[in-house]
Amino acid sequence: MNPDDAARRQLAEQMGLAFEAFGTPRMAGRVLGWMLLAEEDEIALEELARQLGVSKASVSHATRLLEQMGALRRVARPGTRQAFYALAEDPWSAMLAVEERVSRGFARFAREARAALASHPRRDARLAEMEAAFALYLELLATFARRWKARKEAS
Repeated sequence: MNPDDAARRQLAEQMGLAFEAFGTPRMAGRVLGWMLLAEEDEIALEELARQLGVSKASVSHATRLLEQMGALRRVARPGTRQAFYALAEDPWSAMLAVEERVSRGFARFAREARAALASHPRRDARLAEMEAAFALYLELLATFARRWKARKEAS
């Protein structure tokens, strides 16, 4: 075992705990953390499971979730049926785009619920507050995304 593996496992676990605190499976955070710390550009699913000391099934579930979030991409390798994964080109922008889609969905829910249901003052107030909160969040997210893109282009 590489001497850095213990430190990498501990750091990957920290990322897992951060993901878990955000309501995302800990294993997805561990996998993303491991991929960020990896020296290899691409890692086979089976090797990722071995390096993390977990089941292939739990890594498979995590990699699918990370693909959906835009953080990882599956890499095709001719002549093998093994699944290989690499970090996405710009995982942070991809994850911001997912966050935007989800937030737009929450705002749309509030707007459509108010339009579809008979007026009820307390409910209407809750939904209006929800819609306003997500409208502001989307504005801030768009500003952040623009600034992030400009910073990446400048570097």
